[in-house]
Amino acid sequence: MQPDRSPGHLAMTELRLYPTAEATTQDALARRVEELERTVRELRNLDVAKSQFLANVSHELRTPLTAIVTYGEILRDGLLGEITPKQETAVESVIGSSRQLLTMIEEILTYARASARAIELRPTRFDIMEVIEDVYSMNASLVQKKNLRYESHLDQDLPLVQADRDKVIHVLGNLVGNAIDFTPPRGRIQVDVRPHAGNSSWLEVVVSDTGIGIDPEHHEMIFHEFAQVDSSRARVHHGTGLGLAIARKFVQLHGGSIWVESELGQGSRFFFTLPAAVAEGQLGAA
Repeated sequence: MQPDRSPGHLAMTELRLYPTAEATTQDALARRVEELERTVRELRNLDVAKSQFLANVSHELRTPLTAIVTYGEILRDGLLGEITPKQETAVESVIGSSRQLLTMIEEILTYARASARAIELRPTRFDIMEVIEDVYSMNASLVQKKNLRYESHLDQDLPLVQADRDKVIHVLGNLVGNAIDFTPPRGRIQVDVRPHAGNSSWLEVVVSDTGIGIDPEHHEMIFHEFAQVDSSRARVHHGTGLGLAIARKFVQLHGGSIWVESELGQGSRFFFTLPAAVAEGQLGAA
């Protein structure tokens, strides 16, 4: 018996097949969505585990390093007896290296807390000049050691800042610290504060230097976690690659923006915006 190949019979056969094919496709999509959701959950769990691991390891490293710095300062200050100039130089090297490691560990801890969304803002009203002076005090010895010219210029009648003071110190301290690191001896570093051109409810802070500069193709990359423009082992400037990523996180938590203008060999200008202390409801994103 020959199969029925009439147009009507073939059309009915195709109609019966289409729902089956559609159902198969929907099942495949559903399985794929389920797999993707499971992968996302696993990645989130891994991210949490990574942040917890970084926090635990950093905490365990910070305690002995703090002791090394403390006992090094005791030796340097002669509290356990006089030391020779050569010994003092060696002790200063130990203290300096230990402090550098402590700074890196603090960055890792801060990054771990930020990744775990454990960062809370505690905004207060304060004068931005106080923060600039605090940051300079923290870096004065390095500025003097490299014989750098450090200046600050603020527009007159600036309003107070409404922000988390410690977070602002962290951001400005990171930018100034980078400027010191990447500016050769007898260079210049300048901090300017002015009303933001696009929104007078915000202030714009600018950190300029006469350092080595940054290739424009790296302007966005340097704000990513663990980013290093020079990732070789022979690089001169060391660090975790987290400083600018944390700075951007803190600025964005305030609703602000951070960016850079730079060319290789032409120095750098880092900008970030902060909310001014104005009446509630008047702020807009900057």
